[in-house]
Amino acid sequence: MIELFAIALIRAQIAAAAAVLLVMLLRPSSRQLFGPRRAYGLWTIVPAAAAAAFLPSLAETMDIGSPARPLGAWAGKLILLWLAGCAIATAILVLRERLFRRRVEQGLAGPAVMGALWPRIVLPSDFAQRFDAREREMIQLHERTHINRGDPIANLIIASAGVLGWCNPMIALASRFVRIDQELACDATVVALRSDIRADYAKALMKAQLSVSTSPLACGWATHPLILRVSLLNRREPSLVRDITGFLTMTFLAVIAMVLVWSIAPRGPDANDLRPGLAARMDPYTGAIVWVQADR
Repeated sequence: MIELFAIALIRAQIAAAAAVLLVMLLRPSSRQLFGPRRAYGLWTIVPAAAAAAFLPSLAETMDIGSPARPLGAWAGKLILLWLAGCAIATAILVLRERLFRRRVEQGLAGPAVMGALWPRIVLPSDFAQRFDAREREMIQLHERTHINRGDPIANLIIASAGVLGWCNPMIALASRFVRIDQELACDATVVALRSDIRADYAKALMKAQLSVSTSPLACGWATHPLILRVSLLNRREPSLVRDITGFLTMTFLAVIAMVLVWSIAPRGPDANDLRPGLAARMDPYTGAIVWVQADR
């Protein structure tokens, strides 16, 4: 069982890395064709591909190809190393969140949305002095849109993926760019609801500090590429047909990613290889797998 999980874990990391590369290639064209909101949906390809790696592959289902050699004692060591890395990554995540909350208490953090399950907007102590009334309205509208879109929950999922994929540099890269696409999608949602605020919204972005402190779970204001965000505010919203086409395209790509991983994943080790000296037999009465001596 440990060997099978270790192999599935390796498959998942490779599948996730390949999926991240695919998303990085498709992001610009998807944003151009379907808008930032649908381009943000591209990132569903990554967890879909990783999840498919834990399913029995086509080769295993059809008993095609030569079985892989079991990892033996290395399987347990690999799992322990991965779990230790997950524990360290979780500790770093908790520490960063605590430091952010301390800055919130001091009035030094924000504007941002804090909390995944019970989100709330946090503002710096000099919020009223730094921004005029119209800019404050734009910023708070942006943060409320994050909450309405469910972005705090998405950030919890992104942070969890970063913990589970701590050993995968492509996951670290994805954690950066998915937050950028999240902000672009939120901007697009705001201006779609109120198209008359583009100029004031861009002004608030330009005026905001770019070094705002946030946590991995927070939705921060103006913590992402400013020039790109402002430039996208002037683009026309995609038509309803293009928007629906974009949704269907992203869903189709996620399904195709799962199918590809399932179909091209190599065959794992045979059950007999995992228990030397024993052979797997099916009980004719119960249908259960039992282990007997190989020479019997």
